[in-house]
Amino acid sequence: MSTGDPVSTVAERPRPSAFDLNDGERLRLLESAVVNSYDSIVITDAGDGRGRPPAIVFVNAAFTRLSGYALTDVFGRSPKVLQGPDSDPQEIARMRAALSRREPFTAELVNYRRDGTPFHVEARITPICAADGAVTHWVGVQRDISERKRAEAERGRLETRLRETQKLESLGVLAGGIAHDFNNLLTIVLGNSALARAAGSPEAAEHHLQIIESAAMRAADLCRQMLAYSGQGRYIVQAVDLNTTIRETADLARSSIAPNHALALTLAPVLPPVLADAGQMQQVVMNLVLNATEAIGGAAGEIRIVTRVAALEHERLAATFLAPDLPGGDYLVLEISDTGVGIVPEIRGRIFDPFFTTKFVGRGLGLAAVLGILRSHGGAVEVESELGHGALFRLYFPAVRQAPPKFAAPPPAAGTRFAGGTLLVVDDERLLRETIAAVLEAQGFAVLTAADGIEAVEVFLRNRERIDAVVLDLSMPRLDGGGAFAEMRRIDPAVRVLLMSGFTEDEAMRRFPLQGLAGFLQKPFASELLVNRLRALLATATP
Repeated sequence: MSTGDPVSTVAERPRPSAFDLNDGERLRLLESAVVNSYDSIVITDAGDGRGRPPAIVFVNAAFTRLSGYALTDVFGRSPKVLQGPDSDPQEIARMRAALSRREPFTAELVNYRRDGTPFHVEARITPICAADGAVTHWVGVQRDISERKRAEAERGRLETRLRETQKLESLGVLAGGIAHDFNNLLTIVLGNSALARAAGSPEAAEHHLQIIESAAMRAADLCRQMLAYSGQGRYIVQAVDLNTTIRETADLARSSIAPNHALALTLAPVLPPVLADAGQMQQVVMNLVLNATEAIGGAAGEIRIVTRVAALEHERLAATFLAPDLPGGDYLVLEISDTGVGIVPEIRGRIFDPFFTTKFVGRGLGLAAVLGILRSHGGAVEVESELGHGALFRLYFPAVRQAPPKFAAPPPAAGTRFAGGTLLVVDDERLLRETIAAVLEAQGFAVLTAADGIEAVEVFLRNRERIDAVVLDLSMPRLDGGGAFAEMRRIDPAVRVLLMSGFTEDEAMRRFPLQGLAGFLQKPFASELLVNRLRALLATATP
């Protein structure tokens, strides 16, 4: 037997090829393919080159089924017969530009049937060229995608309705939590107000008044949490020692966590400062500790707080919440971990949503406030958790290698005295306006009042010679604080205005960029702070 190449004993038949067909057979096959194509096919001439656009010379059966036009209806007419009011003029212009360059064109277009109803197509137009390269015809192939577009539109409508439903449900969760906290605080205020009124002496009423004041400050903290989530909660930004903030907060937190929950601190011996508001940093730590103790529940467990410094690359930061654009560099790392139940993967991406909770209705903003504070401080966070094995929250703050100088108001000059004076108090809330006026009158000030910006300007115009300063609310009907301030400055460029608002100062100045203010107070504020600000504002040097 030969060991050479095998030899087939079966004669191989030559494969048929289009090149084996004569011209007539090839044309018949091509014509059949075009005529019976599932896609709509339109062939036009090239136009006359002197302003006449290309005219239709052939359409197949699919074109007739799709558009309702037969060849006799459109022969010699421009393909513009398919355009209508919803046809995209930009796409049409792009098509004309491509054809003028003798380039193929592909796009999704809206065309119109003979009865005027629109339909969507995926179109491709290509040139047919002669041997010398001149364009002789254009071939347009269109695939009907109307069903796909209808399905996409329906899916979009369903998704929109689902999002709206989820927003309403989520808003109920958020409103329920905030209402729960505020109702508790208001109950404390009303109850202690009644007790103070029934007290037999000022000394006996003092205790109840202190509780009312404490409840008011807790309500202010809740408002700050809501501002923190919106990223508008930055107040006094300075170089903060995070370790000191953690130690102080831990002392407070130990009274709030269960006795069988250990709180352990592992803090870096040397830690650069972070530019932050100390109160908000305390809130971040407290919220995460409380979240951890709730995750542990009734079982014994441990909450651990760790700080360190890490050099992070941009790629690492890009994978965290909030920080796709943070640059690489040195970051303070704050880790708070617990031995609780852990977080299932399905909800891990929603834990910072203020409209989402796995707890009973009536909780504060919690983790949502943490995210807002991080947003306002240029930080980031990542979460690691495994069901049954606790959770780890790792927060990143840009490190400050050199603390910026702290600026403080200079002390009053020697011989400075505080003068009384006449003040104009402007606020649309009657009880608040009357309360502020009473507080100032008790301190020896003469007080005029106005209920909105228009009334304020009228009172100021009549009494400009005797008004020493204006306490002006920002948000009011008819004419807001910004408009009233501008009018008063026009009347008297030297007017001294102390602006007050529920917004933070940064947010108030962003919304109302007012120049020449004498000061700003964020509501709520203590009466002593208001009085001290006004005394400093009206201080005059003795001769």
